[in-house]
Amino acid sequence: MPELLGLLKRRRLMVAASAGLTLLLALAYLAVQTPVYRATAELLVDPQALQIVGRDIVRSDSSASIDFANVDSQSLVMTSSGVLRQVISDLDLEQDAAFTPQPGFLARHFGKLLLPTPQQRAAQTMDALRRVIVIQRVENSLVFRIIVSHPDAEKSADIANSLARAYFRQGNDGRRGAVERANESLISQIAGLRTQLNDAEAAIQAFRIKNNLVSTGQTGLVVTQQLRDLYTQIGQANAELARQTARRDGIANLRDTELLSDIMPEALTSTSIVSLRTQYAQSAREAASMAQTLMPQHPRLIEIRAELAETRKLLAAELGRVRSSVQQAYRQAESNLANLQKRAGELTRSQENSGVAEIRLRQLESEAEAIRAVYNASLTRARELDQQKKIETSNSRLLSEAVPPAVASKPPAIIVLAAALLFGACAGLGIAYLLELLPPRVGRLLPQSALTAKQAADILGVASVARLPKATAGRQAALAPVAKLLQEQFGRHLPASILIAGPLDAAAQADIAQHLAQALADIGESVLIYRESAGRNDVNIRRFDTANGASGAASRRSNFVLVLRSGALDSRRAVSPDAVVLAADISGMRAPDIIKAAADVDPTGELVVALVTPGEDERLFKRWPRAAA
Repeated sequence: MPELLGLLKRRRLMVAASAGLTLLLALAYLAVQTPVYRATAELLVDPQALQIVGRDIVRSDSSASIDFANVDSQSLVMTSSGVLRQVISDLDLEQDAAFTPQPGFLARHFGKLLLPTPQQRAAQTMDALRRVIVIQRVENSLVFRIIVSHPDAEKSADIANSLARAYFRQGNDGRRGAVERANESLISQIAGLRTQLNDAEAAIQAFRIKNNLVSTGQTGLVVTQQLRDLYTQIGQANAELARQTARRDGIANLRDTELLSDIMPEALTSTSIVSLRTQYAQSAREAASMAQTLMPQHPRLIEIRAELAETRKLLAAELGRVRSSVQQAYRQAESNLANLQKRAGELTRSQENSGVAEIRLRQLESEAEAIRAVYNASLTRARELDQQKKIETSNSRLLSEAVPPAVASKPPAIIVLAAALLFGACAGLGIAYLLELLPPRVGRLLPQSALTAKQAADILGVASVARLPKATAGRQAALAPVAKLLQEQFGRHLPASILIAGPLDAAAQADIAQHLAQALADIGESVLIYRESAGRNDVNIRRFDTANGASGAASRRSNFVLVLRSGALDSRRAVSPDAVVLAADISGMRAPDIIKAAADVDPTGELVVALVTPGEDERLFKRWPRAAA
């Protein structure tokens, strides 16, 4: 901070000139600035489209399904090339001087070669239009503000409204185009699906014919239906065989005499046997009645008995015929059952052999059903998209149109001037610092590039700067102010140790110490010059008394001890000074150089009380004659 203050103090004219220049430029900018009008249009951008199917028009889950990344990207869509190109075309902005740069002198006087091409002119107009448009999104909402700046109030409102309309038109056209592209893609997909479905159904039919897997509709395959019917017939044949077996067994043990008993087997309930039994019963009753009145040798009785015998023969013959008929029915039932069982076995083996074919058939049917489902869904969606092209589903709308502003927008003059003043001051300070960093040779070519004695004193914060002349006789007088300063500062608590050190060589430092000791002696102080030698045990001591400055007895007390150091000394032997007199040639030095020289001899930055430098016509102390020992 002290270095910056010192730099500001030394280069105050440069800083002031820079601040004044920027202030004048700011005033000129405010004077020639063209008034700008800003018109604002507000619009609602809702990425959720209206629902065209279902009972509700607006989605009930819209708050949870809004894509805010899509919302944020709408500001870029509003300033896209397609939208801006539409605005330029609607308002013919290529003829507007605010967006199209006017031809320069060369272009106006030297022909068309220097004029921009139509493509370049359109690109320049679009870039200029994009720079005057500001899109703002109201925080945590779906509302956007379109702010347009233009020198004409009416034109700014027209551009904002045209931009909003072009944005909505582009969005609607984009959605309609997306629907059309999706519909075309679905139609081409449907054609392929229809071909795949036909091929799959043809493959199923061919596989059925090849493997004899004929279906009867809802009941399944023909083989399955035949096998089901055949087992029903086998059940009926088993029942018939059991019935015929019972009839055969009932007739097989029946004797002829049992035909005339009162209880007849069910198998003998034929009309012939019933008729013969009735005839036999009538004849038997008649014979019994005649036997009571007629003699056994009566012709009529003999005739009736002969009829009874004939009837019994007929019954026996009929019984044989019935037996033969029952046996034939039994064999037929048995044969029928065997045939049915054989057919069932063949169908069962056929069904087992067609099991693998049925599995493959089901796979083909599943594949065909999957293709049919996709085909039906695509066909339905294509019809919906075809209808959706005719329906406007956008939920975005213009909330408020832009109106021509009544007041032009200008930057506050006070803020512009204050900023210009601050910028100019900082720029001047930066230039001054760069000048301080230039090499000494270059610095001498620039005005005020080298440090003056006053500037060096301000940087070091010292009150006394001594410039020593080339002549030896005038050096003591030049150091008198330094001696007076030391006496005033350390007069109350003597003795004081003063270190003479700096960039100058040892001979120059010794000369300064000798003449400073003489100056102190002239004002009544006793001085001891003490030289520390590195790597040696001896020390060099000279004494100056108040009488005439000549050396006296070493036992006297000295008020000031001037310390000279040569080389790096052991810190345990080095004398800790009370003050430091910096010996440096400031000609060609910069501020960092003088600060570094002081820091080398005084790291604390608090002990340097005076600066001793050669005169303005001197450069190096090493040219001076060495002081006497």
